[in-house]
Amino acid sequence: MPQQLIYTSAQRGVVAGRSGYCTVARSAGMREPLMLQLEKLSYYQHLSLTGGRERRICACRTLEIRGTRYHVLSRIQDAGLDFTGRTNFLAHHLVFTPEEIRQYASPPVILSQWPGWLTAWTKEPENLENEDWSSLPGLSSAGSVPARMWQELSGDAANGYGMLEVRSGASFRVDNVSDEQILALFAESLELWELRDPRRDFRATAWQYTFTTSMQEQDNPADFKWRCLHSDNPASSRFAGPDCRNLTEVKVIRATAEEKSFAQSGRQPPRILIQPKTVFLSEGQAAHLSVKAEGVPVPAYQWYSVDKQDTGQIIPEATGPELTLTNPPFGVSRYVVQVSNSVGAITSEVARVECNEKIKLAKSNTPAAATPQPGINSIDADYETKRDNQRQRIREEEEAREAKNRRIWNKIIMVFGMFVLVVLIATGWLILGSKKKLEATQPNPSPVTAIHEGEAAATNNPAHVVNSDAKSGNSDAPTTNTKSAKQSYIEPLLGGWMAEQIGNVDSFPPEQLHNTNSFEIESSSGAFAAGGDNVIFVYKTNSGSFFDAKITLKSSDGINGIMIRNSLDKNSKFLFIGAAQQVLYVFTRDENGLNTNTWNDSTFRSDVNIALALNNNLKNGKWSPKCDSLQTTNNLEITLSSNALVGFAQIWGTQQSRAKARFVYSP
Repeated sequence: MPQQLIYTSAQRGVVAGRSGYCTVARSAGMREPLMLQLEKLSYYQHLSLTGGRERRICACRTLEIRGTRYHVLSRIQDAGLDFTGRTNFLAHHLVFTPEEIRQYASPPVILSQWPGWLTAWTKEPENLENEDWSSLPGLSSAGSVPARMWQELSGDAANGYGMLEVRSGASFRVDNVSDEQILALFAESLELWELRDPRRDFRATAWQYTFTTSMQEQDNPADFKWRCLHSDNPASSRFAGPDCRNLTEVKVIRATAEEKSFAQSGRQPPRILIQPKTVFLSEGQAAHLSVKAEGVPVPAYQWYSVDKQDTGQIIPEATGPELTLTNPPFGVSRYVVQVSNSVGAITSEVARVECNEKIKLAKSNTPAAATPQPGINSIDADYETKRDNQRQRIREEEEAREAKNRRIWNKIIMVFGMFVLVVLIATGWLILGSKKKLEATQPNPSPVTAIHEGEAAATNNPAHVVNSDAKSGNSDAPTTNTKSAKQSYIEPLLGGWMAEQIGNVDSFPPEQLHNTNSFEIESSSGAFAAGGDNVIFVYKTNSGSFFDAKITLKSSDGINGIMIRNSLDKNSKFLFIGAAQQVLYVFTRDENGLNTNTWNDSTFRSDVNIALALNNNLKNGKWSPKCDSLQTTNNLEITLSSNALVGFAQIWGTQQSRAKARFVYSP
């Protein structure tokens, strides 16, 4: 505990040139050099003798004595006249070691609020024993923020930071400020230091700011960083420098929004604004958890993993608002974060990370078996079996779509019969006009050129770049294919599949193989472009959270893949993953426009099966592409509606060299 010395001029002896005496508490711990130094600090200048006003002086000093540092708090005041008519004063000192100060309040708080300060002494000199220090540690809970005294006297609580910004040894005039107000201003400024102390050890830092509430002529100015001057004291003219100003006119130079809030409202306990959310992911993906909180001072964070017994284990170095788990364990793991500041702490809700093992496709070492249809090579469709309940749901949905399609075709046949009847009874003029109109709607046999959508679109989309004259999209070049091209159609197929030419595409109707989920597509002049898509699309309405397919490139031209899109509109949002010769492409269109990503892979070539997949990993409409041979597509995703269309798509070909590929989907 601190050591205590009391000096008065009312007894015999000589102390610093005056008559007086001292009483020492815990004198065994007080070294003689320290006692001698405190005797030198025990002086008081009676201003009433020169027309001034007597006032109490409170001071905080740091003493270095033989390599040991002491922090000394002093209260010196007038004690009236003794029995001989001589002036009398009382000097009371508290001495602290550096090891003690962190458990106590700041010096201005002790000087103004500790009830143990003596204001009178009439006894003979004696050692103080069995002192009651219980009230001293309790002062550490007395806060000095918000800075109400700075707000009252200067108009802005944040001006308390101005005392922390002034140069060491600054002088202030305090004629209109009481010593209680001075100590309150100092206490508030020192507690504001909490937000500016990089070590967050503001209680120890506060003891480094030495001060006196009224300089005396005998004072050494080097003892104090803050010096208060009264005009009726001769020391005022001696120690006032050119930058001396009124204490209440000190202004803050810089302060952050957090610091201003701290000065005006005080400490605020931490509060969580956004709780960490549960994450679903697959093997090889990283989990990202985050929390948003506020508080004054700005809170600190600590993440914990939670075991089955609901016991939290600290995650080393996880001390920020975000937590990244690069290799989360399989199954379900749980995490919480504790948010804390000097006021208190709060723990977040439990966030779960569900990590599923990556689906592994079975590989076949035997050649594909021949199909019953002559001239058509079968495609290896040996995928790993999906969950039984998902298969059943898909079959039921397909049967419902087939029934709906049959009803649509019945209506179409009925309308067509009525149309034939009207034509038969129409006049010759109407019959002739109808024939001309039908002739005008026949497909144009001339070739269709490739769509480039201008130089800007070609620059931003690698799928638009053609490296040879054979792919230039020349509309004058004749087509050598004997099939009749169909320029625009919507055609229902077996198994609930539909076919659509989106935008400007020259293609043949897709050939549906003996397997209702297998198709062969041949087209030219298609592209994804900023102005709209030009693509042949065989599709169904999406009914699950994933879509896997195998594709065989039947020619060296074109980009063939699988696609999911919100609608058949040419500017609809979509996600496409496909392949060409030795290149993997991922195209997306979202609210930010068309985006393209490409990866080189020498395994992609004609007559080689390519396994591609679209996966709704998070089950919230965010779809991502996947190719088993490449992992770089894991960070790509797009949000689409729950009833999006999913299927096979083909883009980019020329009249001279049409793109051709075979697609197989296994539910």
